[in-house]
Amino acid sequence: MRRFAILLMILMFFIVPSLWAQEEPIEYVRGMNLYREGRHEEARKEFKKFLARYPNSALAPEVHFRMAEATEDFWEATREYRNLTLRHPDSPFAPQAQFRIGQYYYLKGDYEQSLKDYRKLLELHPQSSLAPASQYWIGSMLLAQKEYGEARTEFEKILENYSQSNYLDWAQVGIGNSYTSERNYSLALIEYIKVIENYPESNILNLVYFNLGECYQREGKEKEALEVYQRLITECPDSLEASKAQERVSALQRKFLPSAGRYSVQVGAFSERARADRLAQRLRDKGYDTYIMTITIEGRRFHRVRVGRLATEAEAQELDRRLKKEENLPTRVFSD
Repeated sequence: MRRFAILLMILMFFIVPSLWAQEEPIEYVRGMNLYREGRHEEARKEFKKFLARYPNSALAPEVHFRMAEATEDFWEATREYRNLTLRHPDSPFAPQAQFRIGQYYYLKGDYEQSLKDYRKLLELHPQSSLAPASQYWIGSMLLAQKEYGEARTEFEKILENYSQSNYLDWAQVGIGNSYTSERNYSLALIEYIKVIENYPESNILNLVYFNLGECYQREGKEKEALEVYQRLITECPDSLEASKAQERVSALQRKFLPSAGRYSVQVGAFSERARADRLAQRLRDKGYDTYIMTITIEGRRFHRVRVGRLATEAEAQELDRRLKKEENLPTRVFSD
């Protein structure tokens, strides 16, 4: 019995302090609860009490991070993030804190300091999930500073080093933008087309199509530009770029459609671009001079399929009769 009592005392000596060490201090618990409730000012007070009493706690890095997140003062938040990175550089919260510091200086317009902090993240935490994003922002800031070659190098690092990153399409666009800024539109076209081919599900295709259309226009390839703008309108109809593209489509169409006094035959009008494309292609395959004219009426887009660019009404009427007889299509003669 005496041996059992001694053994129990020994176990209590080692186990009980261990259990106590695992308990979360009340200041931490209160602070986290207040933080989750959105009562940030009160949460910060509890966190400050915690850090004053337990500066070397394993929970200290998280407390520094939550304190930073609990303030609307960017400078104060950045100071907390900086404290975290300096005092707890090996903490799992350190990469995110370093990234937030870079964001703060970027928003402030201090690109030089932001670049330093993003580069520091890559130096200290190269395997962090935030490394691709840091690499991207480095490239973007260099692009904004007209350091086009350097920016391109940084974007290329994303493609080379982070093959599973969500920033691959953004990096490819960044490379295209660097060439566009240098007015090297032929190389920019290649990079934008890579985005469309390699990342067909990208959520920035609206930007890519618009940039691609602009490059075609600057290269003097207006028919290609028209096709790309129409594709943008069809695939990304609710984007801001689609609205801009519609204006350009209207201007470009006037160049390629019959001029005043010229005639054509309309064989269909569709709200779905794909249906218009199918009909136009079928007629082209049979040798008809076919084109699509996109218009917007009361907020709705229609794609008119027209055939011929004829000099006289008599020629248009003859084509009209032929299309009705041979293709069994509803037709109407237009003079544009």
